[in-house]
Amino acid sequence: MIRMPSRNKFISSSTDIVDIGGAVADASITVGAESSNVRAITIQLKDAQGRDLAIRSAVHIAVLADANGDALATTGGSTGIQIGTDGALLPIVAKKLFLAISEADGDIDLTWTDTGTEAAYLAVILPNGKMKISAAMTNA
Repeated sequence: MIRMPSRNKFISSSTDIVDIGGAVADASITVGAESSNVRAITIQLKDAQGRDLAIRSAVHIAVLADANGDALATTGGSTGIQIGTDGALLPIVAKKLFLAISEADGDIDLTWTDTGTEAAYLAVILPNGKMKISAAMTNA
């Protein structure tokens, strides 16, 4: 049995859950179908237990050239990534790297616009350094 001195709680088995403060530990990414060169993208940030976050949080978002995350996209789309109705987005490197802030429910809505056919993938870079990478966003 491990004593948790800050809260006087005990972990007695591997099924006990330790609250790590709602930190971002995972994300789900949904890329919508193309409609007139635009795709809707929804990101849901999650905690270590796989639950949707219930707090505002920040993550980095990258537009990648492949599903492995080996390189940033060449151009990042004709217009690229824009914020939708949920969250805030600050470009760090135009059309390729962003700081995103979720709404209080851990949700970020984006749009991807590309009049070309560049192969691109969206990555949420989690605070632990791992990347969650979307399906292809390549437009026809």
